[in-house]
This record gives sequence, C-alpha cells and structure tokens, in this order.
Amino acid sequence: MAATWAGTPKIRGPSDPVRMVLLTVCLSGVQLVWGIEMAYCTPYLLSLGLTKSLMSLVWNIGPLSGLITQPIVGVIADRSRSRFGRRRPVMVVGAAATAIALISLGWAKEIVGLFFSPGETANTCTILLAILSIYLVDFAINAVQACCRALIVDTLPAPQQQHGNAWASRMVAVGNIAGYFAGTIDLVSIFGASIGDTQFKQLMILASILLMSCILITCFSVEERVLITRRESDKGSGVLQVFALIWKTMWHLPTGIWDMCVVLFWAWIGWFPFMVYSTTFVAEVLKRYDTAARESLETSDDVLGDIARVGSMALVLFSCVSLAASVLLPWVVDSPESRKHVKKHLVPTNFLEQFSQKVAPYKPNLTDTWIFGHITYAVLMFITIFIGRVSSATFCVAFSGVSWALMTWAPFSIVGEEINKLSEPSGTIHRSHGGPYDPVTQREFDHDVQEMETIRASISTDATPMVVDPEAQSHEPSDLAGVYLGIMNVFSCLPQFVSSFISFVVFSILEPGKSPEFSEGGGSEAPTYGINAIAVCMGIGGIATLVAAHFTTRFRDR
Repeated sequence: MAATWAGTPKIRGPSDPVRMVLLTVCLSGVQLVWGIEMAYCTPYLLSLGLTKSLMSLVWNIGPLSGLITQPIVGVIADRSRSRFGRRRPVMVVGAAATAIALISLGWAKEIVGLFFSPGETANTCTILLAILSIYLVDFAINAVQACCRALIVDTLPAPQQQHGNAWASRMVAVGNIAGYFAGTIDLVSIFGASIGDTQFKQLMILASILLMSCILITCFSVEERVLITRRESDKGSGVLQVFALIWKTMWHLPTGIWDMCVVLFWAWIGWFPFMVYSTTFVAEVLKRYDTAARESLETSDDVLGDIARVGSMALVLFSCVSLAASVLLPWVVDSPESRKHVKKHLVPTNFLEQFSQKVAPYKPNLTDTWIFGHITYAVLMFITIFIGRVSSATFCVAFSGVSWALMTWAPFSIVGEEINKLSEPSGTIHRSHGGPYDPVTQREFDHDVQEMETIRASISTDATPMVVDPEAQSHEPSDLAGVYLGIMNVFSCLPQFVSSFISFVVFSILEPGKSPEFSEGGGSEAPTYGINAIAVCMGIGGIATLVAAHFTTRFRDR
C-alpha cells in the first residue's frame, strides 16, 4: 500500500527573504554550537593534559556520530506520523539534549567535584566527563542538523532548492560569526558571574539559549505535511530494517547522488583538519614563531583564554568572508535559479539584480565555481606549511571562507534538485501550488528516473503514492530525502575517520608529547619549533581537495 499524506508544506512570513530566513535560521543555531565546540574544546582538552595524537582520536566522535545518527534519524523521521510533522519534533528533542550536554561540558569540574577531591583522579574524571559531554553534543546536534537540511528539501519545490540552500549557507555563516565572535570578547566582564564564572561556562549557556531559540523560530514558522499512512514495507521500523533500507538504497543510488558522495568523500578529508585545528593552528603560530606578537601575551595569566581569543578572531574573519561570499556568489554564478529569476523579473529592481544581468554572459556555472573553490582551498592549505606570522595564518584561515561558502551551498543545491527531479513521472517539474515550470529533458534524467523506480519497487508494493491533499503531490519525491541526505552524510563522515587517522600518524611522529603552549604557566616560555604538525595535516588535506575538484568535473555535463 502506498503512503498517504495530509496538508501541504508552508512557511509563514510576509516576503520571500523573510520566509527563507525563518526556514533556515535553525542552521545558524546548529552552526553556532559547532563553531564554539571547534574553537574552544580543542584548546580546553589540551590544557587538561591530552596529547595531540590522543586529541585526534577524541575528535573521531564527530564523524562517528554523523555516521550513525544522521542516516538513522533521517529514515526514522521519514516514517514519523507525528501530527507536528516529520522533522520538527526531532529538531526540538535534539536541541534540548544538546543544551543539557553543553551545560554538563561547561560545569564538568564542578560535577566531578561533587564526588572526588581535587587531584589526579578528579582531573582524569573531568577529562572523561568533558569527552562524554562532547560525544553527546555531537550525537544530538547531528540529529538536529539532519532534520534541518531535510526540512529544506521537504518544504521547497525543485526550482527553489538552490535558492533555499543559498540562504542556508548564509545562515551557517551567521551562526559561525556569532559563535566565533562571542569567543573573542570577555563575557565575564559583561555578564559577571550570573551565568558562570568563566568564559567557557558562559559560552556554553549562550550556545544553549541561542540554539533553542533558533530551532523554535523555525519550528513555529514552518508547517509540514503530515504522514497519515506509511507504505506497507515501512510499517516495521526497527533499527535493523533502518540499516537494511540504507544499505539497499546505497547500492541503488542514482548517478548524480553517487557522484556527489564521491566528491564529498575527498572534500571532507581536506576540510576536517581545518575545522578541528584552525584555532589551534593560529594560536601555535603566535606562541611558536611570531615573536613580536607573542610579547604582548608574556604577562598574561590566562594562557588558554588568550590563545582561544586569537584563534577565534581568525575564525570570525573566516565567517565574515564566508557570509559575504554566500550572499554575493548567487548573484554572479549562473544557475537554474538565477535564470528563472531573470525571466520573472525582466526589469531589475535593485543594484544586485542590475549587476547580475550585466555580467550574465560572463557568469561561471555552479560546478565550475565549486571547482575553483576546491583549488583555492588546496593552495591555501599548502601555504600554511610555510607560515610564521599570525597575520599570514589569519589570512589563510579567513580567505578559506570563500571555499567554505561553496562547500555549504553547492552540494546541497545540486542534490536538492536531483532528489526532486528524479521521481517526476512525466519529466515536468511542478510548483507546490500548481503550474508547471519549464519541461525537463527526458533524455537527461531518464537513467536516474529508472534507478529511482528500481529502488521504489524494491521497498514498496505501489510505486505511485496517494495523497490526501492534492497540493501535496508535488512534494512526494522528497519522501526519501532523509535517506539520501543521510547517505550523503555517511560519505561526509567516513573521510573524517581517514583524516583523523592521518592526523594521529602525523602528530605521533612530529609532536608525540604534550603541548606546552596550552599548559598552565607554560605559554610564555614556549620554544620555537621547525615544522608545524597541524600545517602538515592541512597540507595533506589540500591534496585530497584537489582530488575532489577532479571528481566535481563530472557535474559539468548535467
């Protein structure tokens, strides 16, 4: 029996920009949590005495949580019959769990102090509790992120997928800026001890509040269609069946989605060291090589705070560049969305539209622009090996924001359109409120449509779903969106294990001991080293990104 649905997706708001902000602001909250975790948790755990080689193993939890959580949550949410929709309940529960874990992370010493007296045992338990809290944060926030991305695919019709994901990229950049900027200011001097007596504790509280606020804004602003009756094959939703569905679907992926998985695999080998170690990289350049900049910190009593603030400032600039790129690139990159916008608005209504139309003959397409982003990022990562000044390190981190804007926009835009187009039965894309868009060439999508039908036949007795609301019919292709996005996430997580292992080997060879820069009282006496092990990891990542650029060329003919 086919699935049946009630209602139609709807976003509240007086205008398109407002609706896009309300739909995607949830990703700002998610990215804020990721940003604070990446910027502060590495220096924090190193200050407790972990070596970098062990630290690289701790950060395996990020890809592990994504590998396990997002596909399972995607499938379970796809089958949810909650009257509140398929995605929003998971988003709220996941955000609440993340907030609890963040507070536990901020107050780890106090919690351990309730059971142990100060000493080596208490310090070890503090490390374990901090790591456990980070694990819970990663698992919970991955569940939230999976549903935030799937909500975009569920809510927007195919012609608006690229537009929606461009806004998602902007919201990701806003979240990065908010998280990193909060780390650059002295929060204790502003709030006092009312929400914590340290910078780290106050960051955890602010991250919890802002995450819940962003998630609730999206949940109250978006109305999902409701699954009334599952497909016959979906009635048993045990864990084993979830894995079986993911495994079966993975072996029958449409060509376009498989190609994107390959690109993401290599791209994330390159990006993982940057996301985890960029703050520490800038801080180590300061403490090891840049003598002039280091002199200003020699009298400081807060080594960890100063190091984290320097690294956070570099990431603030990174996020500002990423935000600017995410706003401007859609106007200067040729895409189906931009061409439809030009057709709809023959007379430009603002400066950006005028500029976009003037440069239209010279616009690169999205695929070529993403290839350029891969190559640019690789060059910047190669340069890090030779950097010896904070200003140069900050420049490399900041300018990587252009490539990151493309990384958060291009893959989801391409796949979002693929998911919606693959199951169009007649080769014509429809709006959610009726009225056809330009016909899609049957020859271009015939192969992928056949593969989609093969998948549907293997998991359902009826390939033609019934809907309670006729307007919901155009959104039926997204009923497997959670599965596809979950599988994409698998190919984003697996390479992070590879990158983490590479980092472990590099750190074990080049820097096997503890980091004196992060130990209490050891900041001002740090010696000058030769090669930076983190820069080597980033350089290796640059090579992987060039491989990703090669595979991205497959989308030129689509």
